[in-house]
Parts: sequence; C-alpha cells; structure tokens
Amino acid sequence: MEKDTKKQQRKLLVLGHVVYAYITTAVPVSSKTVALEMDGCISSATVRNIMAELEEEGYIDQRHTSSGRVPTQSGYRCYVDRIKDDIRSEKKEAERLAFEYTARIRTINEVIKKTSFLISRELRNASIVMWPNTENFFLKRIELVKVKVETVLAVLVTMTNAVKDYIIRLDGDLAGAELERVANYINKNYEHLPLSRISDDLRRVIRDGQGGNDDFAAIAATALTAVDSILAEDAYNEISLEGLEYFMDDSWAGNVGRTRGILRMFSEREDLIRLMRDELPDRGIKTYIGRENRCEMLSDCSVITCGYTMHGETAGRIGVIGPTRMDYVRALRTVSCLSGLISSKLEEINT
Repeated sequence: MEKDTKKQQRKLLVLGHVVYAYITTAVPVSSKTVALEMDGCISSATVRNIMAELEEEGYIDQRHTSSGRVPTQSGYRCYVDRIKDDIRSEKKEAERLAFEYTARIRTINEVIKKTSFLISRELRNASIVMWPNTENFFLKRIELVKVKVETVLAVLVTMTNAVKDYIIRLDGDLAGAELERVANYINKNYEHLPLSRISDDLRRVIRDGQGGNDDFAAIAATALTAVDSILAEDAYNEISLEGLEYFMDDSWAGNVGRTRGILRMFSEREDLIRLMRDELPDRGIKTYIGRENRCEMLSDCSVITCGYTMHGETAGRIGVIGPTRMDYVRALRTVSCLSGLISSKLEEINT
C-alpha cells in the first residue's frame, strides 16, 4: 500500500478487520460486519467504499456476487507486515509455556519433542522443529567401532547424554585397537568441547606438527577425519514433526490431492529440511504466505519460522505450517516465545 496517509490508515484498519473476522469464522466478511466491529467509527457506506478499493487493489476478493469478501494472499501479507513488529508475548502466556519445560526435561531429544508438541497444541497446526547443528554439541565421549574395511560406526555421546550414531569412512583399514587409540585421544583432549572447536583444534595441531612423531600425526589425522565425517554426515539435520492430523480437518477438505501431497512431503522431509537449513544462520522470525513458499506443495499454506540459539549462535529453527487462514498474531507470538524458551533450556542442559 501507499504511505500512511489518513485514508490509507483507514484502509489498513478495514483490511485488519476483514482478515481477523475471516480467520476467526472462515465465513466471507460483509461490510456490515466490519462496520459493526468498528463500533461506528467509520460509516457503513465508507466501509463499503473502502472494501471496494481493497478488492480493486487485490487485497480482498469477492468469490460470489452476493457474498462477502475474503483476504487474498496479498491481503494476508499486508496484514502480517503491519502486525509483526508489534508482537509481544503476554506475561501470563509466556510463564505458562515456560512451566512446560520442567526440570525433568534433561536431554536435547526431550526439548525438541516438547517444543514440537507445544507449537502444534497451541496453534492447532503442524509444527516443525529442527535439531541443533551437531557442531554445537559438547562432547562427552566418542566410540569408534569397525564395521567393515574402511567403514566405522561412530557413537557420539553429548554432555546432555544424547546418543547419535554415524556410519563414516576412514582412510585405510584400521584395526579395532587403532580405532580405540583414536577415540581415547579425542576423549582425553576434547571432553566438554563443541565438535566445531574440536575440528578446528585438530587442524591446528596437524598444521603445527605438535607431537613430533609420525604415530601421533596419524592418530590426529584420523581423529580429524572422524570428526569432520560426523559433521558432514549431519549436514541434513533431523527434524521433529507434530500435528499432521490438522491437514485432514475442514480447512483442507476441498482439496484431497493437495492434502495427500503435503502429507507425502512431510513423510519424505527433504523439502522441509531444506526450508529450515536455507534460513540459517538467520535467527529472526520469517513468514511465508501462499505462493511466497518456494515449495510448490505449500502454495496454499502459510509458514512461520524462527531461529533458536546455543552458546550465542543460531543452532536451528522452529516453525508452524498451516492454511493461509492462520491466526497470525497468535502464531507469531507463540513461535517467538518458544524460540526463546528452547534457547534457554538448551543452554541450561548443554553446559
């Protein structure tokens, strides 16, 4: 829209009432309904004229001659742009959500699952929560077990007692005793450090020639290959999903093919993982409405995501996926609040 003249402010006010009423009722909105909601601050005739202008400009649409108007994707975008900077979590709501992260939650897996559950429960839509990058995990210990020639099972245990298994390849066919020496070297020198720092330090050790003998150099080189292989293996982060059943409710009843496609996308996950990873390392909140989504299967959906942090760095993102007729105020507020809570909880359990 144009700059905020008095007339534009009235148009934005009317658009806000149309969007809110349609989100709330799923019924096309009449000028009479808007005028009543505005308590007579603008006459019914003026509301009709403004709605006609909004329709001409592409912000609302009248699907049938005798029906009310519904927001278009442009209308939703204009509405979200106006409200997103003024979203603040209500104190009681924030305290209620914070209470969900009880002292019993002590692993990264539990935090991820709880956050995914809360997004879906609070917003009654599908949630998506990205696991933290492995490079942010603090090492408790690592075990290396030979599987076959040049192939090793790496068992990573973090300080939060999360256990992750990786099948990696090493240069050369190392015996079990040699793999144990490499694992012991990593555990002895790098316990309580994040994997990203371990990788950087091993590079420094090799570059500076510390240790002074070929045997040590071989151990350090193998250790670096193992750590880098784990980081590379984790390039596509795991995600947690909840609330897929909401794609089966009345909001999607008219498009069975679209619903099946979305459920297939959730099952295969690659597009969702790419969506979250492409936003890193941004930690801000992002909103994609309808065709703004790069994935064609989400062209009838809205997606809201926000980053969370570990040790001051963006570690992953959380989000909600639902119809364009989404309660954007509540969704923005909830996702923003939970991104702060998951950051605090991960910081607490990963130190």
